[in-house]
Amino acid sequence: MMDGGADSRRIKIYDPEDFAPMRDAGRLAAETLDMIGPHVVPGVTTDT
Repeated sequence: MMDGGADSRRIKIYDPEDFAPMRDAGRLAAETLDMIGPHVVPGVTTDT
């Protein structure tokens, strides 16, 4: 449990390499949406 001390209110300064995993995740999400988008049409369901 956080105690609300000064450290919990500090702003973390990120380095460019800290953003690499977030950039990779965003790219993967965008590629997935681009791939699946054409299959999302009226009448198509996910029911099996």
